[in-house]
Amino acid sequence: MGKRFVYTGLIVLCALSYANGADLPSEEAVAVEFKLVCAGAGQVDCRKLAKRVNQEELHVTTEAFLSTKDIVSAKAKEESGDIDFQFNKEGSQKLNEITSKNAGRRMAIFVDGNLLSTPKIYDPVVSGKITIPSGLDKEKAQALAGRINKTITKKSVVGSSYLK
Repeated sequence: MGKRFVYTGLIVLCALSYANGADLPSEEAVAVEFKLVCAGAGQVDCRKLAKRVNQEELHVTTEAFLSTKDIVSAKAKEESGDIDFQFNKEGSQKLNEITSKNAGRRMAIFVDGNLLSTPKIYDPVVSGKITIPSGLDKEKAQALAGRINKTITKKSVVGSSYLK
């Protein structure tokens, strides 16, 4: 039985965490994607994950509703491997819309194509902040949050122009 976590407008059932057992890639830049778990096979715009997750065959949407570009910051919790995500204005609006329309469904969070977690959506998230149980130990969660923040910083520096 999974644990129940209550965070900023979202109650998360942590039944599956870093489900495919792969180690986090060591390169600095990281791609994070948030997708919805589909009801099952045959649903349009869904694909089956290559590996079973805790004996369960999962299908996820082909398109992500949030990605690294929507994240403002990521921070690992000191007392656990949970990761706090803060989203920009556009990402916060998308998160609110998706969670408002999909109570009872799960979302799938991928890091560099590897499944990190599949929390259940219970309530709309209006704050633009969520905490995801990662299933990682504290050190790995801190390293991942650091890589996400470095990626975000690099993209904002490359995308901006400086006047002298």
